Amino acid sequence: MQKGNLPMSSIKIKYSGSDVLTSKADALVVLLEQKGWQKDELFKSLDASLNGLALKALKKIGFKAEKNAHFLLQTHTGLPFGHVLFVGLGEEAYDAAALWDLAAFIIRKARSRAISSLAIACDFSFADMPAERALNRFSLGLHGAAYRFEQYKSRNLRKDRIESCTIFGPAALKSSASAIIAQALALSDAVNFARDLVNTSSEQMTPTRLAEEAAAMAKEAGLKCIIESEAQIKKRGMNLFLAVAKGSAQEPRLITLTYAPPALDKSSKPLVLVGKGLTFDSGGLSLKQGNGMLTMKSDMAGAAAVIATMKAIAVLKPQRKIIAIVAACENMPDGRAYKLGDVITGASGLSVEIHNTDAEGRLTLADALHYGASFEPEMMMDVATLTGACVVALGELTAGYMGNDKNVTDRIEQAAAAAGEDFWPLPLNTKLKHQLKSDIADLKNVGDRYGGAILAGLFLEEFVGKTPWAHLDIAGPAFLSKSYDTHLPVGATGFGVATLLELALME
Repeated sequence: MQKGNLPMSSIKIKYSGSDVLTSKADALVVLLEQKGWQKDELFKSLDASLNGLALKALKKIGFKAEKNAHFLLQTHTGLPFGHVLFVGLGEEAYDAAALWDLAAFIIRKARSRAISSLAIACDFSFADMPAERALNRFSLGLHGAAYRFEQYKSRNLRKDRIESCTIFGPAALKSSASAIIAQALALSDAVNFARDLVNTSSEQMTPTRLAEEAAAMAKEAGLKCIIESEAQIKKRGMNLFLAVAKGSAQEPRLITLTYAPPALDKSSKPLVLVGKGLTFDSGGLSLKQGNGMLTMKSDMAGAAAVIATMKAIAVLKPQRKIIAIVAACENMPDGRAYKLGDVITGASGLSVEIHNTDAEGRLTLADALHYGASFEPEMMMDVATLTGACVVALGELTAGYMGNDKNVTDRIEQAAAAAGEDFWPLPLNTKLKHQLKSDIADLKNVGDRYGGAILAGLFLEEFVGKTPWAHLDIAGPAFLSKSYDTHLPVGATGFGVATLLELALME
């Protein structure tokens, strides 16, 4: 696998304001609302072209057009398409998440037959947003659902690939549709880039390789990229970061990516994004069990999210300065590894007593956040697969967030809703902070058993100073071991990229 050349999955998406019944795609997709679907104008025209076959077939199976109800009909007529896929919409109004899921659902169902091209009739009247925005999220879902990671397979490669989709929608959107779809594809390419970074095995996706991928992306996108070695990290006094890296044969890397529009006022304060970059986490001397270690190549999903977000930012060009920071390393056990009871002083000057070497991400983030605060940002947020406690609290499909500034957390809520990603607020409850007190140092790196996700946030807060900041714990949805029939795939999901991009684009 060549550096800077990760595998990418794609699907061609076009828009048309023409009559969908003239499409020459392999299959036509018809979306039907639950109430009055038999009176839908497109359905009636199609049924007439099929001499009543559509209505007869749907009545026979008792089709009710409930959400995710579906039926694939072979036309066996002179129509240019050989199949019609009927998909029920139910009665609800579709938000961004539901549109993303709907598009992915269509791709999954179409894959079940030898279909390489789709024509989708969609006027977006069922969406709870303007049609332009609905087209964006729907296109994102179509493109993202085509993703597959088959880098390590030499046989049994799946051939059920959909190569193209044409969306037949309102003629009023035709003039703006190409630009809207292009914006969606820029985000989808970034999400897929994040997925590829995480899905690549940790044997190959080392801290050095992650830095090389970031640098290659930055060169192509026109971003500034600085990669710092172990010696340079040491000069910065990032001893918490270096302590985690000590037990690995792989050297750590500090990655800084910068996007700065040329016309921007030089005094403008940046948005700073910090990603947890553990390319593998064994737990260190506090060794994880084998099944808990199996997917720990994904412990750099936060890093992948912020790096990939910068890829999309370079395309969409918001008018603000944005800096992404990743402290990349492995957490491994050997004779040099940091130990329980060690006291380590980080770049901030705060000392930390180590009570668990598997609570390592907060140590790397502590130094990275202190570094991020030095840019005097307008706001700063870290993205991390930080705690199993967050997964216990919210499940695998929902990420948690908390912060020291209501304006920042309100923006996250707004951005997540617009993006279509599931975030839930958690309290940064200072009544728990006493659990982080150490008898011999400024802090311990863990507290008691309960409230683990909040305690991790309270620990990180110690290193941001007065910077408006939020912590995004994406441990649940960043990497899935099974399908939940949403737009999120099994394996790396690229979760967080869409929300971070929305934040970057906000006025």
